[in-house]
Amino acid sequence: MERYKNNGFCEFLKEKYRGHEDSSEIRFFDTDKSLLVIADKRNSDPLCLIIDDRVEKGKDLGLLSKREKTYGNECFVIARQSGLPLFWIRYVDCEILTNEDFVYLWHSGKGNSTFELVRLKDMITVFSGYGIKAILEKRTPQKRKNDSLSSAFHLWQRECLRIGIFTDLDLVRKQNGKVVEVIELKRSTQDFDEWSPYRKDYNNFAILLNFCHRLGGVDFHIVFNAQMANLPSGSDPGKFVYYRKIHKKKKGIYYDKIDRLKLYRVERRGNDPHPVLLGVIRIEDFLDYKRYRAFIGQAVGTE
Repeated sequence: MERYKNNGFCEFLKEKYRGHEDSSEIRFFDTDKSLLVIADKRNSDPLCLIIDDRVEKGKDLGLLSKREKTYGNECFVIARQSGLPLFWIRYVDCEILTNEDFVYLWHSGKGNSTFELVRLKDMITVFSGYGIKAILEKRTPQKRKNDSLSSAFHLWQRECLRIGIFTDLDLVRKQNGKVVEVIELKRSTQDFDEWSPYRKDYNNFAILLNFCHRLGGVDFHIVFNAQMANLPSGSDPGKFVYYRKIHKKKKGIYYDKIDRLKLYRVERRGNDPHPVLLGVIRIEDFLDYKRYRAFIGQAVGTE
């Protein structure tokens, strides 16, 4: 479970909608926070949502900026649409959180908008109030070699919290105040035409597919963009607008190329998720909902 941080696709959206984010149908491309879907390990059925909110040192964790309130409201609307409880956990960004550490917590059953200070170990009691069974492991989290977990809370839940399985919600598309699509982002240096979703990700796909069902049967799509070690030489300078420099941990500088996107619809085959390639779409068409729906309609033979 790794949050898409330093992602060229999200950086493109940030630049495109800077100053007027509310005009975008696509949400959650600001990667400062993570919205997590927690599911039952036995059947991948979603149990709750958690906002993993890392805050800079020196900031009052109990106070929210206008932007943070907007983000929280977005998450609350999604939780309400899915019928799932929402937990918002705020803490000073750090390497390690332990059971004895305090975090600020808000949850959807509180009845008010205030955060309370709680020890992480007491989250077990909070979860039980929603009928969610969780077990606390008495250990100190340790980062493993080549650990890709992007936050102290991710690390703590992996080492100390037995509640289920987690996956990030990368992006959603909204229409008229409701989620109409869940989007999983993927990227790789593998050849664009040859790449296909990895089997190791199917457990996450199963969670998100079930989450889409809870949202009212909304679409679940995988969007893939190419990643390159170097910028191409001798190209039209105008095309470089579609390249975003990113820093890959322990690998150095790479470039996300986001002019063309590979689009997959995730369908259910029996009890398992099954990604179906719909085709390659220009990013401008992906962002324009009318053209996007026309593309999907042609791909699945409904138009």
